Amino acid sequence: MIRFDQMIRKCLLSLTLLLTMLPLPAAAQDQESSGRNVMIGTGVQWVPVYPGADANRITFLPLVDTWRVGEPMTPESPDEAFGFAVLGERNKGIAVGPALTFAPGRKAKDLPGLPEVGFGMEAGLFADAWPLKSLRLRAELRQGLGAHKALTGDLAGDYVWRQGKEGAILTVGPRLRWGSVKYNRAYYGVPAGGAGGFTAYEPGSGVYAVGATAGLRLPLNRTFGLYTYVGYDRLVGDAKDSPIVQAGKPDQFSAGMALTYRFRL
Repeated sequence: MIRFDQMIRKCLLSLTLLLTMLPLPAAAQDQESSGRNVMIGTGVQWVPVYPGADANRITFLPLVDTWRVGEPMTPESPDEAFGFAVLGERNKGIAVGPALTFAPGRKAKDLPGLPEVGFGMEAGLFADAWPLKSLRLRAELRQGLGAHKALTGDLAGDYVWRQGKEGAILTVGPRLRWGSVKYNRAYYGVPAGGAGGFTAYEPGSGVYAVGATAGLRLPLNRTFGLYTYVGYDRLVGDAKDSPIVQAGKPDQFSAGMALTYRFRL
């Protein structure tokens, strides 16, 4: 059986291989301005045991990012999905591209009697917009692959402070998180007839959390750097009214730190 950390490594390897196949812009002919910078990282993070839990656990924190040589390092908030611009540029104007991230799971032992939500991925699209030089707006819509197998999405706004093209980058801003009926029932629903000591509950679609996230990327030199973040989500609406959350807590905190390694393709 493939262990969780082995699966993570395979996913990171697959993403890195994908990056190597990305086309370079036709204008980038000069060796000094051609190619891509790639940043990968590994660390630990402190996250809720499951959505709505009253306890946290330590787990693996993977990082992957890429940007064209000669362009500023891309600002990236801690909770955004991995992606790259197919239309536009991620540092200015409007950009659209694919989005890929991990989906939170829930083990059978976490809530005995309730269905397990297995490990999986979420794939979809993102759109970035920069109405101001230091303000980025972002929307993501993703479909679960495995795990909840449902549709979910986020709206985010970030104030971005950066120290030159490749210096420190700070992002901080509010979040709004939405889930389809299938998504919200996977994490916050209780099957008809009740299970695990809970009364039956069937949440509908809608916003399930609002919150804020802050992240700091700090290069130590041209190769290595540090990355840290803190996040807070307040479960709202049907999610907050779930018996699962009532037995846990609606306030969900997270934090993490990682060491990053940068190279050029």
